[in-house]
Amino acid sequence: MTNALAKHDEGHIIPANDAPMVAMIERIAMDPNIPIDRLEKMLAMKERMEDRSREQAREDREYEAKTAYFTAMSACQKELPVVMRNRRNTHTKSNYADLAAIEEQAMPIIYAHGFGVSFQPDGYNELGELLVKWEISHSGGYVRNGVGAIPVDGAGAKGAVNKTGTQAFGSTATYGRRYLLCMLFNISTGDDRDGNAAPKDEPEFITAEQAKTIRALLEDTGSDTEQFCRLGKIDAIPDMLASDFDDAVRLLNQKKAKMERASV
Repeated sequence: MTNALAKHDEGHIIPANDAPMVAMIERIAMDPNIPIDRLEKMLAMKERMEDRSREQAREDREYEAKTAYFTAMSACQKELPVVMRNRRNTHTKSNYADLAAIEEQAMPIIYAHGFGVSFQPDGYNELGELLVKWEISHSGGYVRNGVGAIPVDGAGAKGAVNKTGTQAFGSTATYGRRYLLCMLFNISTGDDRDGNAAPKDEPEFITAEQAKTIRALLEDTGSDTEQFCRLGKIDAIPDMLASDFDDAVRLLNQKKAKMERASV
């Protein structure tokens, strides 16, 4: 009996066709003069060869999926644009690209290259940081995952608490998704420096006093701050454009008046 091995074109080795062994086992099984222990050894050898063949096939599939993943990632990153910073942090006086801008400009390219991205909160660590599990899957079958630790955004620059627990969780989760997405796909953000484009005025955001007014109205009307920000496509109340302030106040006052009439 021979135990020939055939070489795969990528340098891997795989068992040759085991049909001759199957035929030999059948002949031995039909021959009453062959000891049963010999047949058992032949069956055990065949099982080991099949196990090795399955393991090799699994490794080959994993290798191909991993290669497809990194090839697609490289091509994807070449096409990803520099995402324009469309928001201003009134506390740090700096511009940033919010999650909506990143998703709008980057995700279509990421999806086109066969990637899927997911994020899932996973409790807190001993430092009180929010743990966010991330996973990047590719249509070729390869998946990468990990966990990011995000400091909770519950206080302002001077350390004073400026959010409820729910608001802090929502803000931190959004912040984590934004930074993890940029880090994992090497997405850069920047200001619009296109010299051919017409100059644009920097967006004007509401003042701290106006933000206080909005928060008070949200509390008076029992409105959910996180849902309010989501509908307004902002990460937090201070990110509201000054041009949207009057409309927001009007709508919240209408809701407040309606609630007061209903309670009479």
